[in-house]
Amino acid sequence: MSKTILISQKDINIIRSGVPRLVLSELNYFKEKGHQAFAIAERIQKDAILKAGGTPYKTFRWPISGFFRRKFYISRVKKAITKLKPDLIIGHGDIIEQDICFIHNCVHLAYKLINGKELPPDHEVGLIHSQILTEKKFKVLVCNSEMMKIDLTNRFNLEDKEVIVHYPELNGHKFGVSKKSMREKLNISDDTIVIGLITSGNFKKRNVKLLLETLFDLPSEQKIHILIAGKDKSEPFKELVEKSIHPITFLPPTDDVECYYNSTDIFVLPAHIEEFGMSVLEAMACKKPVIVSKMVGSSEILEGDSKDFILQELSKEELGNKLTKLIQNKEFRAELAKLNHETAMKYSTTNQNKKFESLLKSIQFE
Repeated sequence: MSKTILISQKDINIIRSGVPRLVLSELNYFKEKGHQAFAIAERIQKDAILKAGGTPYKTFRWPISGFFRRKFYISRVKKAITKLKPDLIIGHGDIIEQDICFIHNCVHLAYKLINGKELPPDHEVGLIHSQILTEKKFKVLVCNSEMMKIDLTNRFNLEDKEVIVHYPELNGHKFGVSKKSMREKLNISDDTIVIGLITSGNFKKRNVKLLLETLFDLPSEQKIHILIAGKDKSEPFKELVEKSIHPITFLPPTDDVECYYNSTDIFVLPAHIEEFGMSVLEAMACKKPVIVSKMVGSSEILEGDSKDFILQELSKEELGNKLTKLIQNKEFRAELAKLNHETAMKYSTTNQNKKFESLLKSIQFE
């Protein structure tokens, strides 16, 4: 029997980002099950929603940013619920009442780790998340990682609610198959080791500064090129770039991000915090050894020898040592690349859909 589903994510405009891609995956899932799924948002990529088998539902976007815009969006979703009478409501961190609540950010913890102080009480995302997690008007809360689950459960006393970890899924057809690379276009020779930090943006959170500071301690005899990709400004790192003996290239976001991964020999994400880090999983699928900080949620899925490349401290010494070990051992890089690829494939769309189906059954939706 066909049912109606409403999926809320206030911004489904830039579909290369992790959360919009997750919404598209959910729409695909419900389409295959014969249900009608609506995707509601303030900003929406209608063609992408339709292609995924969903129905786009655009709300009016309050013209002034801030907390009131978020509250206004919540009121628009309530109005849509009254109209559509959905059998299932899925929220992605923007509404208060839902059956399944996906939270994608530890906004309180992240602010403290990045800025060294508590989140301001009037922070608009913090206010919404606090209301969602304090009022607990959901059947199940879904977190991106165990790290997130522990923080939110302790911070908001969620022991009385079902809180599960559901790692984001990997598009195995896009990553791990394509061989397209940027090396030739960037004039990077075959004997150059390319270190990549590829992300959606926010270079402060992802700790680009630490990577650039570490370059001074890497083997000078080895040709090394640094690729940093994402939507953010490179100007804050101008002095470090000018001092570096290794070339550094900043690249803009792209829908063909696999070209960036395929250009690298080593992927690095020394982030202060990353609630999951899809770029890590995608780099693994593209057969790359990865170095990540312990506060990156995707570090939880690393297996075997790859676990040795989880940074326990955000220091130049530790990052430099791990980079040097990989730079100097091509065979070992290849071993880790193969291992990481096999690990990443365990989180393909097919496997994660099975877990999503179990999640739906847990709340008696079949």
